Amino acid sequence: MRLKKRSTFVLSHPTDILSALVGLKDVRVLSYVRSGPVVELVIEQDPIKPNCPSCGSRAHVKERPLVRYVDLPVYGRPMTLTWKKHRMACVSPECEKNSFVLGDHRIAAKNCLLTTRAAKWATEQVGTGRTVLEVARELGCDWHTVNDAVTTYGEALIAADRKRLTKTRAIGLDETSFVRRAGFVTDYATTVADVANHRIIEVLPSRSYVEVARWVHDQPVGWRAEIRYGALDMSATYAAVYSVTLPKAVQVVDPFHVIALANRALDAIRRRVQSETLGHRGRKNDPLYRIRRVLLMGQEKLDAKGSERLSSLLALGDPDGYVAIAYRVKERLREFYRAPDPQSASEMLTELIEHCVKRSMPPELKRLGRTLERWFDKICAYHQERITNGPTESINNLIKRIKRIGFGFRNFENYRIRVLLYAGKPNWRVLGSIVVT
Repeated sequence: MRLKKRSTFVLSHPTDILSALVGLKDVRVLSYVRSGPVVELVIEQDPIKPNCPSCGSRAHVKERPLVRYVDLPVYGRPMTLTWKKHRMACVSPECEKNSFVLGDHRIAAKNCLLTTRAAKWATEQVGTGRTVLEVARELGCDWHTVNDAVTTYGEALIAADRKRLTKTRAIGLDETSFVRRAGFVTDYATTVADVANHRIIEVLPSRSYVEVARWVHDQPVGWRAEIRYGALDMSATYAAVYSVTLPKAVQVVDPFHVIALANRALDAIRRRVQSETLGHRGRKNDPLYRIRRVLLMGQEKLDAKGSERLSSLLALGDPDGYVAIAYRVKERLREFYRAPDPQSASEMLTELIEHCVKRSMPPELKRLGRTLERWFDKICAYHQERITNGPTESINNLIKRIKRIGFGFRNFENYRIRVLLYAGKPNWRVLGSIVVT
């Protein structure tokens, strides 16, 4: 059997393999230096004679400064790419721009100390959850060098990848804490999410009406016209934003926050009754304290033994039946969300509100009833499309993970870029074609 001859690639010069490592056309490798664990390549572009960008006159090479950039590691060793740049001088004595430096975005962007390929790699690594310090140690540079590159290329990727704004018919607004300052003052940010497609759209530096409404108003008219639903918790600020900037969108109060409101009213009544009957806060052997968690569970999740335990302890610790009434109100509110159609749901909620605001009801239930009445239309709107603010809440959990990785943030732009890269899940293939000059 005849063996085929293996084809081989012959390098014409020892520096050809280093040029292949650089991988850029018309860029020559001048030298290779290894100092300890650090590898340094010195490169130079083929000489060109451009015209002056200011006056168009002919320019000549004034000097060739060496500029060092951090490149991707080679076989686990840090690598430095030293670029022998061309500083040009204009021959025209009347030109205001006496000299200028030639750049090449393929090698490195302006004011960036990482090479282009290293900067894009670092952006993807940090964007997928690694810490800036961890990436900096792998590249053999400091934290600021990597963070500046991630900020530059991350911002360019977010601006280029506009897919998150193209297919949106339901958005959600929710607040999340940004930074806690001295004096227990907390700055809040607003998360804007596409709750229909479970994507983050934007992070705003404030939760004030002016800032949030301005952002919505600045979006394209076509984008705003497609918004049919707006999810929110019971926030008067976000409700006003929807009413003014998206008047045709149906506002939907998130069911989780409505049930949580009923649970808080129930727990407040339990603690008050416990204090009035026993004269102290709950202790482990007190009847109502023993069922504090059971009261917050759904009735359908209790077996026969759990239901019997709940009934007996309520009989022992709730002489006037206020806690039992609040428990039934909470369960009725949960049944409201299981209603088969909007009409029956509306009737059920109307009946529940009328029951809560009776004079004989505890003050906590009266307050709950007034709140439900004030948000009646927005609560019932859930049965039109069953839109919730749950995707926004889940995105906020991802945002909190980014805060833990970074041990908190004080610069909002860094915070915003890190959040949109991690929680926004951009198209990383777009990053390869991005040009930052």
